[in-house]
Amino acid sequence: MLEMSARLPGENNINFSYRAIREGILSLELKPGQLLNVGELSETLKVSSTPIKNALWKLQQEHLVDLIPQVGSYVSNIDLELVEEAANMWFDLEKECLKSACHVFPKDSLNQLKRNLNFQEMLLGQQPNFLNQREFVGEFCKLDEEFHSIIFDGHGRSTTWKAVSHMAADYHRMIMLKQVGGHVEQMIEEHKDIISMIEKREKEQVETILRNHIFRPMDDWRIGHETGISEFAIT
Repeated sequence: MLEMSARLPGENNINFSYRAIREGILSLELKPGQLLNVGELSETLKVSSTPIKNALWKLQQEHLVDLIPQVGSYVSNIDLELVEEAANMWFDLEKECLKSACHVFPKDSLNQLKRNLNFQEMLLGQQPNFLNQREFVGEFCKLDEEFHSIIFDGHGRSTTWKAVSHMAADYHRMIMLKQVGGHVEQMIEEHKDIISMIEKREKEQVETILRNHIFRPMDDWRIGHETGISEFAIT
């Protein structure tokens, strides 16, 4: 079940409940198909049932929760159609940002990308210290999301990235499932390729590098899913 989350400064009960449950779903702490008991969530998060119900309704709008009348609320299963739709939108938008970056990209943003990459490599070196590999993957996914947000922020499109990230919730869950088996190192190498491409202004490489980076995890997940590898078997 969901562990108690730290409340952010000034965060009200509604926003806190929404964020805590959403993070639990994206991290797979709350697994696809799992029953979400309002009473248990209220007790865990130390809030009344009202903000919990409000959070579940909002998460239903994001396709992360299924609300079944007279039955209950469940964590939604990963929807491959939503994953593909989000991945295509992400690719189209970031492709244009990267092409522009190959012409003009703020030096500060480039340094942020390099600093983020250093943190990724440091985290990879600490992987053996994580007793729970899902926790390791969760930390990497945070850095991965920050990496891509820097690319959008460098072009003044932070709101666009927020929309992409919001829509890509099922994509992020898919990544969590896939990464438990390892592949973080490969993603780090791809991030290096992106930085190198920007520095060398290799605009012609954008589509190939980005397409592989975004769509390869989907292909791998689809193969595993079709061969019977279930998210419920992952520990």
